[in-house]
Amino acid sequence: MPDVVAVDLGGTNIRAARVNERGEVLARDKTATLAESGMGAVAARMAELVNKVRGPETIGIGVGTPGTPDPDTGVMKSRAVNIPDSQGYPLCPELTRITGLPAGADNDGNLAALGEYWLGAARGEHIVLLFTLGTGIGGACVIDGHVYHGHSNLGTEFGHVSIDYNGRPCPCGVLGCVEQYGSAAAVGRDAREALAAGGKDARASLLWKLCGGDPAKADAKLVCDAVRDGDAYAGALLDRNCDYLATGIGALMNAFNPSCVILGGGMALAGEIVVGRVRTFLGKNRAYAPIFKDARIVAATLGDDAGLIGAARIAFDKAGVKV
Repeated sequence: MPDVVAVDLGGTNIRAARVNERGEVLARDKTATLAESGMGAVAARMAELVNKVRGPETIGIGVGTPGTPDPDTGVMKSRAVNIPDSQGYPLCPELTRITGLPAGADNDGNLAALGEYWLGAARGEHIVLLFTLGTGIGGACVIDGHVYHGHSNLGTEFGHVSIDYNGRPCPCGVLGCVEQYGSAAAVGRDAREALAAGGKDARASLLWKLCGGDPAKADAKLVCDAVRDGDAYAGALLDRNCDYLATGIGALMNAFNPSCVILGGGMALAGEIVVGRVRTFLGKNRAYAPIFKDARIVAATLGDDAGLIGAARIAFDKAGVKV
């Protein structure tokens, strides 16, 4: 059975896995990224890792990067985070030159969505939207097994959909971006602000106790932990953030009419504490009712392997093997 090597280019480590047509991981390894050494050196380490993990039946390479590679040529259109000379670098051509294997690449968020479509929470769905809830909000869309990239390969910037044109400024330059209200970073910021404002309800809350009475220690995880243990104060805070998040998701559901919406990233690890709230608010006219009722709203299931599984999928495509 043929297999491929999937590569995840991270800021700290490069991970690689040999994956067969069933999506089974046959071997794994990783190496330090050493981003400061430059993109040429990073690509050489990627190729070395590929050659270490590959087997006699390996037919291709798939790469997930934090930047924006051209999906057709594999040349980096935008800089990969923390690798200053990566923009314009011919990543896939170089990997092919060194390893002799055809290579494809895509943004790591796109590949996480593709992985969930192939073998995860959205297996076999028609139109899939992925929202990654972390420091910001990442987005991706998969339609019938194909990543939607947009006209200039810059589509699905879901975190930068504005839900308040007079709202908080975002580093992207837009006012009121949904990631300023519904991301893990926003949940932590709002909790710190609420606790710092004081009041007897704040000081009587479990969240206050979990922070040791120091509002500066509050973050999204502590908020979710407090909610899980029944803290009404933390629950009200999280409700507000999830309502904002549902407003942004609902707007995109109305645009794409998806069959499945996946919530991933660190905050989604809280499970129904977050996913259930988003689902509830979506049902309160945050999305067009017929569209909402026809879509599943679920948590991602593949964890850190989602991007690797998606990278394997594009490697098989690049090699001309249908999986």
